[in-house]
Amino acid sequence: MIFAGWQFVGLVLTIGAAGYFGYDLEILFSTDESDMALVRTQPAWSTGATVLISFIPLFLFTILAYRFILNRPVKKLFTTHDKYSWRATWIGFASMSLILLTFAGADILLNPDSYTFAWKQAAFFSYLIIAFTLLPIQTTAEELFFRGWLQQWLDNGRRKNWVVSLIGGFLFAAPHMANPEVSGNDLYLPLVSYGATGFMLAWVTYRDKTLENAIGAHFANNFLTATFVSTADSALPSVSLFTTPAVSWGPAAVVSVVMVPIFIWLTGKWRAKVSV
Repeated sequence: MIFAGWQFVGLVLTIGAAGYFGYDLEILFSTDESDMALVRTQPAWSTGATVLISFIPLFLFTILAYRFILNRPVKKLFTTHDKYSWRATWIGFASMSLILLTFAGADILLNPDSYTFAWKQAAFFSYLIIAFTLLPIQTTAEELFFRGWLQQWLDNGRRKNWVVSLIGGFLFAAPHMANPEVSGNDLYLPLVSYGATGFMLAWVTYRDKTLENAIGAHFANNFLTATFVSTADSALPSVSLFTTPAVSWGPAAVVSVVMVPIFIWLTGKWRAKVSV
């Protein structure tokens, strides 16, 4: 019901936004290079709004189903603690940002020819409206569904953390295989890359029994992808400082796997200090 409602209402919202901004839906969601190049000539903020508005139903339907079908308090979807900790969300955001900026910065220094300086001031500040409204809705909606609804179903009290996280990572990776940047590539490396990220976020959610770290980290990932380094074939529009032609899935998969223990360790350390 959540998925069907998300797809139907999300499509209606996307069609409405595309009509308002004058976009051709067939071109907007095409994986053809010429169509994608045409879309990139449009303002990133309006393209972002057209794509991201479809996640509002996923956000709302997951919450409504949890409250009225499972008959559980909405707070329990976010956290099992007495109250939601924004400080822990910032820990997730800061940890992910630190890791991504370190890896990206190092690669820019080592392989400068692979990056193009592409920052445009006017486009950047216009996009911030979308980055601080619809983008957090998109990332939080995915967390509520994958690390909230699905993970609570997977965590039956008998499965170990690594089992729940492994299954959750695969479930998270599966729909991302339809992203434009995956098109034309073998699925193994993208599956490892997205799966490792899903595993990592599922692990800390299981460990802490809350979505706080995962919500912050997911937003950091998508925000930095849009504003710091992006690829020409990205699923989301961007106004990034640097661009690369396409995702190099081999290095991306390696970085995603290496990032898992670092993120788990870093969030655990910071969270322990905050608790003290």
